[in-house]
Amino acid sequence: MAEDQNKAVSRRIWEVFASGDLAELDDLVAEGAAYHDTQDPFGDQRGPEHMRSLMGMYRQTFSNIRFDIKQQVAEGDYVCTLLEAQGDDTGGLMGQAATGRHARIMLTITDRHEDGKIAESYATWDTLGMLQQLGLVPAAAQQPTASA
Repeated sequence: MAEDQNKAVSRRIWEVFASGDLAELDDLVAEGAAYHDTQDPFGDQRGPEHMRSLMGMYRQTFSNIRFDIKQQVAEGDYVCTLLEAQGDDTGGLMGQAATGRHARIMLTITDRHEDGKIAESYATWDTLGMLQQLGLVPAAAQQPTASA
């Protein structure tokens, strides 16, 4: 039963992210929760406030952001979620000008739950794929070849 509840919390956070109504984060994320992601510009923050900053940045960049949960697996206090994220870059990402392009990527997040809330998360986003789709870095086929 606890695993089903944990999966529901891990699912709900993505629904909240997509809706933009971030007030519910206090009910989903533990105070002091850690979020581990090498691309996180808000790594000095923790808990619901950290998630508000991170989600706010992505929602400002991708005004029509949406998520489709492809798979969830729970074991004990852990839930691993595989998602597809997509949206149009209408706000510019981390200081870059908006490209107006659409990006669709996969991401995996593993949440550790404690007392009915997310206490820790490990995220892996296809950041390179997103940057290539937005035209901010060349796609693999566009890479210059080394001369002999």
